[in-house]
Amino acid sequence: MNVSRTPHIRPRMNPVRQAEGEGILRMLLLALAVALPLATLAYLKVQEVRMAYRMSELRLNLQREEERTRTLLMDRSRLQRDDAVQTFAQKQGMQPRKQSHFIPKSFTREDQRMAKLGPVSSGL
Repeated sequence: MNVSRTPHIRPRMNPVRQAEGEGILRMLLLALAVALPLATLAYLKVQEVRMAYRMSELRLNLQREEERTRTLLMDRSRLQRDDAVQTFAQKQGMQPRKQSHFIPKSFTREDQRMAKLGPVSSGL
């Protein structure tokens, strides 16, 4: 029994099926070609929104920082002015009050001690 085996050959796709396969492939490629730019556009729009939020946060932080800097500069100039006033007052012989204003020093320590000893009678 000598049976020769012949290789089994698959039947090739008939041309009608092949055309359908190519049509489906072309439709998928078309859908991909349309979807890719739309997906890219959507991604870029999302990135634009994220950047806008970041920029608004940065602007807000810059405004806060400028306000702090302005406040610090005003405080520093006020402090320098107060130091200059105090130096001038000390040179002129003025004495600070409790409210940090300066009044001329008109009484000596002896005068103040005498005032504590007793009431002053008015000459009326």
